[in-house]
Amino acid sequence: MTRALGLLVCLTLLAAGQTARVLRVPVWADAGNGPAESLSAGALRVSVAGGAARVVRVLGPEAELLLLLTLDMTEELSLADLAREALAGEIRALPDNVYIALLRAQDGLRVLVDPTREREPVLRALRELPISGKAGLLETLPAAFKLADAIQQRSAVRVALLYVTDSNVYNYRDDYINPVVNWSDQHDLSRRFPEGLIKEKIARLLRQLAPYQTPLYIVHLNYRSDRVNEAYQSGLMQLASALGGASQFCRSRQEIPQAVAAALARLNRMYRVDVEASLRRDGNVQIKIESEAGALSYRDRFVLP
Repeated sequence: MTRALGLLVCLTLLAAGQTARVLRVPVWADAGNGPAESLSAGALRVSVAGGAARVVRVLGPEAELLLLLTLDMTEELSLADLAREALAGEIRALPDNVYIALLRAQDGLRVLVDPTREREPVLRALRELPISGKAGLLETLPAAFKLADAIQQRSAVRVALLYVTDSNVYNYRDDYINPVVNWSDQHDLSRRFPEGLIKEKIARLLRQLAPYQTPLYIVHLNYRSDRVNEAYQSGLMQLASALGGASQFCRSRQEIPQAVAAALARLNRMYRVDVEASLRRDGNVQIKIESEAGALSYRDRFVLP
C-alpha cells in the first residue's frame, strides 16, 4: 500500500511538471509532393520532444494569410524604388485571402496601413514612404514578433513577418561597432574582432525571440562585403533560419525583383500546422513532422517560455 501510494505521488508530480502546449508550426510542402490540399491533418504524423503529439488544425494556402510587411529602407533611393516597384507588382497579384499590414521600422515600429485586403491603401503608402532615417530592423523585431504571435494565438489565420531592408550596420542609432580600446597595442582583441558587438547583439536577439512562433523572412536589398556588415548579415540569416523563415541578400539591382517575388510566393504557400503535446513548462523541444504526401520543410526546434 505504501509503495502504491509513493508511485501515485511520483506520477502526480510528473504530471504537474507537464502541460498541454500548442505549437504553431510553419510548414511547406516541397515541390513535387502533389497538390497542396494533400497536406491534411490525417496525413501528418507528428512527434514533439520524442513523444506523440496531436494535430489540432492545418491551415493551408487557401486559408487567410496576414502578412506583416515591415519596411526598413533608409539609404539608396534607387534600390528602394526598385523594391517598391517589385512589391507593388507582387501585392497586386496576391490572392484575395491575403491581408497586408504595412509597417515601418524607423523610430520604433509604426503601422502605416492596418491589415486590409484592399491593395490601393498599401500601394499608396508604399509610394509615399520616405527613404531616410536610421536602420531599425534589429530594434523593432521584438515588437513585431509580439504583435504577430498575439494575432496567431487569437485567430485561425496564417501569419508571417516579412522585412524588406537595406540596413547597414553603421547606420543604426546604437553603435554595434567594437571600439578599439588601445590603438598602440597590436594584440588588443578589439582590433582583431571588430564584429564582436554585433555578434553579441544577434545572440541576445536569438535568445529573446526564440519563444515566438511566427516565421521571419528578410529580403536585404544591398549585400555589403566589409567585415562588420558581413557579420551583421550572417546574423540576419541566423535569425530568419532559426525562426522558421529564410533570408535573401541581393548582390545586384537585378536580383531585387526576383528576391521580392520569391519571398512573397513562398509565404503564400505556407501552411500553419497547430500541434498539441504534453510538455514541460519551459525549455527547448524538437518537433518532427512526416507526411504521406512526401518531404516537408518546417521549423523543427522551439523554445517554450
